Amino acid sequence: MTSAKTVEQGNKPHYAWLVMIAYGLMMSGTIGSFSVVGAQWFYPVSTDIGCELSTLTLYTTIEMVCMGLAMPLVGNLLTRVKLPVILIAAVAMEVLATVAMAFYDEPWMRYVSGVFVGLGLAATSTVTVTPTMGNWFAKKTGFAIGVVWAIQALYCAVASPLFATIIEAIGWRSSYFVLAAASACLALPAIVFVIRYRPEDKGLLPYGYEEAAGRAKTLAPSTAPGVPAAAAFRSVPFLLCVGVVMLCQGTACMNAIFPTYAEVVGLGAVVGGLMVSSASLCDIVFNPLAGATSDKFGSTRAMVLWTGITMVSFVVLYFSSESVVGSCVGAGLNDAMYAITGVGYSTFALSIFGMRDFEKIFSRITSCGYLVASLGIPLMMSIYEATGVFQNVFVFGFIVDIVIIALVILAKKSSRTLRWLSE
Repeated sequence: MTSAKTVEQGNKPHYAWLVMIAYGLMMSGTIGSFSVVGAQWFYPVSTDIGCELSTLTLYTTIEMVCMGLAMPLVGNLLTRVKLPVILIAAVAMEVLATVAMAFYDEPWMRYVSGVFVGLGLAATSTVTVTPTMGNWFAKKTGFAIGVVWAIQALYCAVASPLFATIIEAIGWRSSYFVLAAASACLALPAIVFVIRYRPEDKGLLPYGYEEAAGRAKTLAPSTAPGVPAAAAFRSVPFLLCVGVVMLCQGTACMNAIFPTYAEVVGLGAVVGGLMVSSASLCDIVFNPLAGATSDKFGSTRAMVLWTGITMVSFVVLYFSSESVVGSCVGAGLNDAMYAITGVGYSTFALSIFGMRDFEKIFSRITSCGYLVASLGIPLMMSIYEATGVFQNVFVFGFIVDIVIIALVILAKKSSRTLRWLSE
């Protein structure tokens, strides 16, 4: 039974918007710091301890594998353990494992830290942000998810060059302490003081609540409308969604190979850096825009639209090997796939399966995606090495996008056979 207290907030902004901002800060201090900004340490560390970059960066593959394997566990815990408890434990693992890296002299030691960082990132990523925003926003859910990722992207755009300067000034070992402290200051206050899993935890109703359409938002997860997990796992739409996420995540690593591409085609390292910056700046805009597109036109159309933009980016990149402007434009447009991995397939899966057992369903879908993503960069490099032409990587990406669109359409059509339960 809904009390009057939970229905009205007066003229004050809804608490859901504060949760959204706090989640963005938390993700900035976790996945932003340890997955994106952490790349600033690759070259100075490998040079100092005397090892190959491929050997050193293997710990990032270990991170993604552990992240993918742990996501189903996080999905199960969400309905049993308070979200702040899960997130605090995850941040603690990430921060402490990163501090430990300051003392390492051998590459294998980083592999150990990679395990703990990956386990933590399983909780401080899309597996928790999507259902949390789904609980807090009865409308504009996609936009809210997009803003969370945009905040994280903005942090990365600022923090990456900043920490490159810090590393030069005080050394890579001391800089790890600065990164860990900054990350903890961003994430922990947001978790402790603001983030809650459901509006009911604060005696509130979701943003955009309406008695007729929003009643399910106040129900317990077991009675919210949607497909039961057991039925979802045996369904064709589930397998198709797994395929979509695997292909999206597997090709969402282009940002990491742009510097290599620029060097190979003769544009130079500076242009490679500009391409990464172009993609990062577009990420700030594309994520909330992708969410708003999903809210306005539906998640299926949004997935097709943004995948289409990614296809255009590959065409631009293919014909821009001698153009600085063209390469940067292509890199920026290619960030559409990052918007899909941040917002697109989250809202798409939500539209197919509903909120009833979404934590369990979505965590298993994304688990497969991140396991494949750990192989993305080696696969792209193998295509280049096998063919000797880097543009063939973009041809491969274009073909993959065609398959993604086909799977999205098939998943949506086949979802009509799914039976949603509301009680």
